[in-house]
Amino acid sequence: MKRKYADRKDWRRVLERDFICRSLRSEEFNGRVTLISIRRIREPLVVQMQNRDLCLADHGYVWMQHFPEREHYAVTTMFNAEREVIQWYVDITKQNGLSGEGIPYWDDLYLDLVVFPDGSYVIKDEDELSEALRSSDITEEDYRLAYQALNELLPQIVTGTHWIWNHSKKHLDWMLERNEPSGADSKGGDYA
Repeated sequence: MKRKYADRKDWRRVLERDFICRSLRSEEFNGRVTLISIRRIREPLVVQMQNRDLCLADHGYVWMQHFPEREHYAVTTMFNAEREVIQWYVDITKQNGLSGEGIPYWDDLYLDLVVFPDGSYVIKDEDELSEALRSSDITEEDYRLAYQALNELLPQIVTGTHWIWNHSKKHLDWMLERNEPSGADSKGGDYA
């Protein structure tokens, strides 16, 4: 199992960016929200999804990540330069936490869910989850937790009732209006 950090300092493709992190408490969401605004990139990140090329990161793109309290997932909403949602990428997690430096992290349980604005979705990396169990990188309990978290999310995704459908743009606007970075990797304060 790999621990991943919201600031993505190891993301070599991105040459210049702003990073902010805030706490959000609202009716629909309680937890941490981070924002990476891509200022300069070595080359666009283009992946093949649903038989088409999909650009996920380029100059002017924004990645907003939500780390809900007491949940076993983290959601990355990828926006293009026009602030349109490209996709939501849901990492199933063993836990979400906060580093000593105040950077949110997630312990990745391999299983992922990609949701598109039209409501379609793709479950990814079931083979990686199974391999992690076979190689003892995760326990049987972790394996069951991953599928339990996925199975709790899927009905909300299918019916369009999960908070990501109606609140991602609102949360982005909130993060951007409060975004006054002082440098290429600034960290903002909390907002309750």
